[in-house]
Amino acid sequence: MRDDVGGRLRLSILDHTPVSSGSTLGEAFWHSTGLAELAEQVGYERYWVAEHHNMPWLASSSPAVLVAHVAARTTSLRVGSGGVMLPNYAPLSVVEQFGMLEQLHPGRIDLGLGRSSGADQITSHALRRTAQDYAPLLAELLAFFRGEFPDGHPYGKVTAVPGQGAMPKIWLLGSGTYSAQLAGAIGFPFGHGGHFAAANNVAAVEAYRQSFRPSPALQKPYAIVSVGVICAETDEIAERHHHAAYVSTVRNLSGTPRPLLSADEIRTGPPGPWSVAQEQYVTELFSSHIVGSPSTVKAGLEALAQRTGADEIIIATIMHGYQDRLRSYELIADACLPRNSAQTGNTTADSPIAGAARAEKQMS
Repeated sequence: MRDDVGGRLRLSILDHTPVSSGSTLGEAFWHSTGLAELAEQVGYERYWVAEHHNMPWLASSSPAVLVAHVAARTTSLRVGSGGVMLPNYAPLSVVEQFGMLEQLHPGRIDLGLGRSSGADQITSHALRRTAQDYAPLLAELLAFFRGEFPDGHPYGKVTAVPGQGAMPKIWLLGSGTYSAQLAGAIGFPFGHGGHFAAANNVAAVEAYRQSFRPSPALQKPYAIVSVGVICAETDEIAERHHHAAYVSTVRNLSGTPRPLLSADEIRTGPPGPWSVAQEQYVTELFSSHIVGSPSTVKAGLEALAQRTGADEIIIATIMHGYQDRLRSYELIADACLPRNSAQTGNTTADSPIAGAARAEKQMS
């Protein structure tokens, strides 16, 4: 485990903007806004938004738009994409979008780049996803940012405005070793998608460190590992939320996608679609999640950092209930981030979560 000054875990937030039953998409986005404001108050390192499409329970389809909104609502927090799925876009469009964000919020923007589509095959086709290999797309993106196309290249006449000379911090993201080795070879930081590919996290981080070569962007390797987490006051309450998320996920992947259901809705409502194959997939997916009370979660996060050698852990919490989700992140901060240790169990009107809740209510 690699610690910063004071020996604490470095923790960040990966937000998929989950949509809870009975709520609007607008409320989901304002909840994400409140979550980012909470992250800044309680000491998370960064706040990233994911990219997914055609998933009614996850609203994070346009990372650049949400990043722009959240960055404008915060002042010091690093904000970025976790990530932009590069083959879904022309590299120039990504450069212009994130170049603009970097100009508006200099030194605060992260551009995490992924290879997958974040969607099913039909939706990927509707997005006009390219079949071009990832490495040439990445090279083109970097050339636009740097203004360094080879002599005679037709794009050498194109200036990314904004973008050229305004490159945010770029991360390569992946679930295996390909992006890990590529990130190491070009000297960029790497993020592993452990919240859905936990079996590969140790091998991916090791491959990244072995392949790392210093660059102007990064002198020493730096790796983030993501993990699914749900925290509540007790292990029992956290497991209840986790079970509800599990059932909602199986049902959604089994043929009738809808917003996430609460534990009460699942217990009292009619049974939904249920595929055995999806049950097996989700069971494996959820088996790596860290679920429980603050002490249980802290121990799990420390063990994950120790096992993988990650420099930072980024937490993905996909669950029903906006206030419960905010509370999960606050409890984790209370347990793991020293600046909040005196606030553990804080439920007063002056707590960070109370402020975030008031802001969400005012804006929704």
